[in-house]
Amino acid sequence: MEPVRKILIILSTAEREKAIAGLMYAKNTHDNHWFDDVRVILFGPFERLLVEDKEIRDLGAEIFKIIAHPVACNTFADDPVVSDAIKSLGCEIDQVGGIISECIRNGYVPLVF
Repeated sequence: MEPVRKILIILSTAEREKAIAGLMYAKNTHDNHWFDDVRVILFGPFERLLVEDKEIRDLGAEIFKIIAHPVACNTFADDPVVSDAIKSLGCEIDQVGGIISECIRNGYVPLVF
């Protein structure tokens, strides 16, 4: 069996501790080169938590600078306050269902926080 080389980290929780764990895992995965490619998707309640919690926002901003092309779900970022804040952190906003499916088809292993 081929080893896992690509990971898709999906941050969807509204629970602060889980959100921090997911962000830290994304950072450590990148910093320690645990995988060849790391992608991050922001989904659902996490998007609002990112906007409302300064520590989460600051950690996210740091991580989104090093992770290529973080993407947030447009359905949950339909509030202009949320979408503007997410964009200011360097995240693209798009329909993520297709992106998640494409990543899985291309060998990314999804990990959901």
